[in-house]
Amino acid sequence: MVEPSTQVAPQSAGITDPSRIRSAATLVAGLVLVLSVTGSFATGATGAIAYVVALCVAALVILLVAMQHPRQARAWRFVGGAVTFWAAAGFLLVLSGEAGISGIPPLAISVLYALGYPPLLLGLADLCDPQRLARRFTTVVDGVLLFLGLYAVLWLTVVEQVTADDSLSKVDRAFSALYPAGDLAVLMLTIRIVTSRAARRRVGVLLVTGATLSAVADVALLIVYLSDPYGVATITDLLYLLGLGAFAVAAVWSLLPAPPPVPAPASSSSRLALTVAISSFAAPSVLLAIALFTDRQLSVTPIAVWLLLAALAAVLRHVASVKELAGAHRHSAWLSSHDLATDMLSRQAFLVEMSEGTLRDRSGTVLLIEALSLRELRDARGYDAVDFAVETIAARVRTAAGDSAVMSRLAHDQLAVFMRAADLHRGRQLADAIQRSLATGATFGDVKLELPAIVGVAQADGGVIDVPAAVRRAGDAVRRGRVRGAGFVAVDADLTGTVVAAPGVERPQPPQPVTTAYG
Repeated sequence: MVEPSTQVAPQSAGITDPSRIRSAATLVAGLVLVLSVTGSFATGATGAIAYVVALCVAALVILLVAMQHPRQARAWRFVGGAVTFWAAAGFLLVLSGEAGISGIPPLAISVLYALGYPPLLLGLADLCDPQRLARRFTTVVDGVLLFLGLYAVLWLTVVEQVTADDSLSKVDRAFSALYPAGDLAVLMLTIRIVTSRAARRRVGVLLVTGATLSAVADVALLIVYLSDPYGVATITDLLYLLGLGAFAVAAVWSLLPAPPPVPAPASSSSRLALTVAISSFAAPSVLLAIALFTDRQLSVTPIAVWLLLAALAAVLRHVASVKELAGAHRHSAWLSSHDLATDMLSRQAFLVEMSEGTLRDRSGTVLLIEALSLRELRDARGYDAVDFAVETIAARVRTAAGDSAVMSRLAHDQLAVFMRAADLHRGRQLADAIQRSLATGATFGDVKLELPAIVGVAQADGGVIDVPAAVRRAGDAVRRGRVRGAGFVAVDADLTGTVVAAPGVERPQPPQPVTTAYG
């Protein structure tokens, strides 16, 4: 029966309202643009404050989206964490350069910038593959391998050979090549998000735009560094801030409700791995060309460190691939044997599970729970209400039966429970507990739903090892109990199929027939 609920959920547009999201994206884009221009071109304290505020706004917006996002909270939390690292590094840079605080070591600023890339790679990998079988970790390792290849080319073969000031520390020169290499790896991951069609096209384009702007800014900074390590390029600051702002706007647009992502062709999902494989030849090829065709000296130590890191990343990727393949097999086996709505075994898997083991393992009690009047509920409230009712019944059956029971969804309106080595008295107790839990009903939206059901109990001990027969006898008990209506427990008391009612568990019946329960 459906009764009006005393508490009606307030109607509100909510965080996923398209008009609100559109307004929020416009506001964030305008604010970031103003702060970026001011922070890049204004001089003195005004420019420094606007620069730091632009970084903080981008980080704050992304973290706020992560708190509200229904599906991609973890991904945007990683991205927001990366931008937070960069905001902290920018704050220290402003304190050191504009405020004249000399106690801040440059290495700390460089390390903060570098620490932003791992969470960013993790977040983008999560956005690449939002499905349950996502190969997120190997995607991250792919990005790391690509980064190492690009970093080797930029640092070992460009910075170390071309830089105009050899008096700078090797650590400083090493970090100068890290940022453009990291940005190029990030750009490859954002391109994969677009090609895999795992996110809205607008979100993917904004991510690619942000990664492109950041990469162009850091590559330009590297060019400036090679000619003058102490030079300043205002336009690079603008591109950098606009790139992070594009990430923030993409996060806001990702809140917009979207249909399920369309699976991309297999070729598009393998492009990053192919790029990684090709890029692995770039660095050694350039190094070999320098050694054979030029008179420049190559430092052995950085090459050895790069080879060690590349080998370590390759090993990690192999281990991750093996684990993810095993996990994919386990998940496929689970999908083939379970009902997705209730997380219970399918009928065939249930019968196989009950038939395995020794005679003692195959002895026990079978309960069959049949939900009533689902057709009337569908006609009155729709399919969502039917799914809600079945899932609620399944959850309460699972709570009453415990983890040791084997449970199945035999049919659309029938659930089964098998308890090994349980006596008939225990079966009656469990059936009674299930009916009491269902008698409280459930709230669906603004209506109160009853959960009418009949429970049939059959003993499958000793002389009756044929568990399909026990399921049939429990079904016979349910069919004989239908004449008594909802709340009835029918027990197959002996091994011949005689059905008796369990005392004290029958629920009072409404005066109207069951067929009008959901009208």
